[in-house]
Amino acid sequence: MIVRTRLLATAIAAILVLAACGKEDEQTNAAAAQINAATKGGPAAAAGNAKAEQLLAQAQQFANTGRDAQAHDAFERAVAMYRDAGDIAGQGRALLGLATHTRVTGQGEVARDIYARAKAAFAQAGDALGQAQVGFAVAELERARFNNAEALRGFQQAADAFHSQGQWAMEGQALLGVVDSERRLGKIVTADATVARARAIFDILNDRAGQQAAERTRQELITYLDENDEARAKFALDIGYADQGGSRRLEAQGNLGMGRLEVSAGHPVQARRFLNEARAIFAEMKLPAGEMDAWAALGDLERRLGDADAARVAHGRAILLFDGARNDPSTDAQAYAEAATGKIEERQAVILAGMAMLDPPVEAPQRIAAARAMVAPGVPMVDGAILLAQADLERRKGEGRAAASSAFALAERTFANASIPLGVGQALLAYADFEQSVDPAAASRLYTRALQAFLEARDRIGEALARAALAQTLTTDPAGTMEANVQFRIAARMFDELGLGERSTSLLNAARALR
Repeated sequence: MIVRTRLLATAIAAILVLAACGKEDEQTNAAAAQINAATKGGPAAAAGNAKAEQLLAQAQQFANTGRDAQAHDAFERAVAMYRDAGDIAGQGRALLGLATHTRVTGQGEVARDIYARAKAAFAQAGDALGQAQVGFAVAELERARFNNAEALRGFQQAADAFHSQGQWAMEGQALLGVVDSERRLGKIVTADATVARARAIFDILNDRAGQQAAERTRQELITYLDENDEARAKFALDIGYADQGGSRRLEAQGNLGMGRLEVSAGHPVQARRFLNEARAIFAEMKLPAGEMDAWAALGDLERRLGDADAARVAHGRAILLFDGARNDPSTDAQAYAEAATGKIEERQAVILAGMAMLDPPVEAPQRIAAARAMVAPGVPMVDGAILLAQADLERRKGEGRAAASSAFALAERTFANASIPLGVGQALLAYADFEQSVDPAAASRLYTRALQAFLEARDRIGEALARAALAQTLTTDPAGTMEANVQFRIAARMFDELGLGERSTSLLNAARALR
């Protein structure tokens, strides 16, 4: 499959681009021409229709050289020849070429009707690939008209269809359309993840044109403010105003918010700097509730990055600050409590549950019990954290797989019902790790769901962990080799950005070993 796809990519790169005005139209038409050309010689090209095939190739040549009237006539005659021969799929291919040529010559709405005829022909012929190609072409039409939501939906459906059929070069092209639509809709963080996938595909195929297109797209994305940048700007303003007004508490809160944001954005160095600044200001102010939250955020960061020792230290400091925080009668403490997320007992219970996952199995039950005693059931963040700790304990004890599976699944549902995607991702990731050694197929499905949850939460650490684990699981099935290669490469780049160079190198080596 990979060899066939590489040959397809090479053929695509050699296709001439249809003439058009403007840089964006040029890119659009290039992709459309590539998709159309890729169908030539497919399963529907019956030997008895050699004349129709020759005429269709001539029509494409006319279109590529700007001989529009001749191209239109040749496409229509090819449609008629395929129809007379009873070749429904061939008719679909000729209609697709006619529709695309009609579109690029300025008759978009006329082209829409011809695309519908092409799709119907492919559907009648049972040609799923042809239907996907029409979907891609219609998405191009929507993009040209700035119908961005419709274009995004069409490109994504085309990418999914190409993926399901192992048409990797086509998937990469459709993903670039997805990225452009996401960019137009202001979904820059999501677009960054999409272009990473396209770039990985083109790297594996050694498709230079695709690599260059993906890199240009990525460079363009960098020039846009993303959703995290908007939040950063707000926190920066808060910190600046607090500093000018002399409010140390607000300055510390701004640093705490910025630190949490950078944890999610996958910038550990910056996150530590902001969180430590917040912690130091809170300590200077003798505001233990804020200091507790800053230590908790630091502990959560280190635990998720795999530094258990640093996480224990940070969580331990947070736990020790609880009594002082709960009994702090100061005005600053009251003001901080009003701005904090959840009651202080709820925040401490989550810290205790997290610490239980770092404790030895003989000590973890006491920590879980302390968390449960602190907050009655009914608070989803606490309930989910406790269930996750219980499931992890059952996993480490190695007793009763049913109990662990039930706890993992219940933790995921608890977070999902409360619309807490980060919790959903963490529960599914842990559940998949648990299933991996017993049922790789089930683990793969869980990793995929975890990845989607982390993408929804815009959490880079979880996304990197899920991609790496998914890739490893996919290597157990020969049919998953290409997808494993893609996920290894994306995860390698992400771990490099996280400052985990050794992990990045290991994943990249694993990807190269699959080629």
